[in-house]
Amino acid sequence: MLGWFNAKRAEEFGISLAKTFIEKMPADRQISDTKFAAKTEYLLTKMSAQISDFKQVEKLNVYKTAKLGNAFKWTLKDANVDDALSAKLMEWLVANL
Repeated sequence: MLGWFNAKRAEEFGISLAKTFIEKMPADRQISDTKFAAKTEYLLTKMSAQISDFKQVEKLNVYKTAKLGNAFKWTLKDANVDDALSAKLMEWLVANL
């Protein structure tokens, strides 16, 4: 029962996902919108595979999923990712979890 509330690995994974996105995407967006979209789609595909692998190892419940999402969101926010992009990334994350 106590393991149900142990969300440390889920939080760490959420932070890791956000950092992956932050490191791989250009911060200044000096590239064209089509190239940005293509790069984002490629990166999200790789991140989807990471999520799939994580879900096989870690059993996510409602609490752990919420902690993962919250860690992801706040890591993006702390890195000054645009709010609109951050919201879309959160929608994507929830759909993939």
